[in-house]
Amino acid sequence: MRKDRPSVRSGAAFAPAAVFLAIVIGAVAAAAATIGAVPTNPSRAAQVHVAIVAKGDVGQYAGMCGSRAGTDSLDGILDLKDLGDDGAALYAGKLIRVTEVDACGTKPAPTEDQVVWCFAHLSGRARMDVTLEVYEDDRGAWVKSKPVATMKKEIGGCAEPAEWLAAYPDDGGMSGLGLESVPSGPLRSGTSYTTENLTLKVF
Repeated sequence: MRKDRPSVRSGAAFAPAAVFLAIVIGAVAAAAATIGAVPTNPSRAAQVHVAIVAKGDVGQYAGMCGSRAGTDSLDGILDLKDLGDDGAALYAGKLIRVTEVDACGTKPAPTEDQVVWCFAHLSGRARMDVTLEVYEDDRGAWVKSKPVATMKKEIGGCAEPAEWLAAYPDDGGMSGLGLESVPSGPLRSGTSYTTENLTLKVF
């Protein structure tokens, strides 16, 4: 008995439908991948380079050390993790903390009931896990950080104020920082915001 060969025409008739189906599936997959994705246009950059700098002295007598002061800073790239329609935004990344600060205290001169001011200095470098949260309704931004690794830590000077520097970098010195002047929405390159002795610069 002769068997008919498959018709080329009948096979070809299914090809356009198969191609169309593949295109539809691909389009649906691409759309699904972009749902909830962070926009990457210039006004809503997925990454920003920031520098967060605090100025002043630290320790028990912070603000009473006269000309002694210094800076504590976080620098590096933050990724935009979430952006709400109300302007709330969440950034996160690992930044480098650079610290050159003084602390003031007292020492016996010559006895415990007769003391004079003395100072200690911290020179430190650390890698920090940082989050920066921008609030809705132009309520500013909040910075939190915790150490990932200590890269450098040198403390010198008077013993009493040096104790205030010993916990570095797990001292909370660059965490719990409020920047009231930051507006809602994504951070924009070329902007700078200052609240008291704290500055946020977006490059």
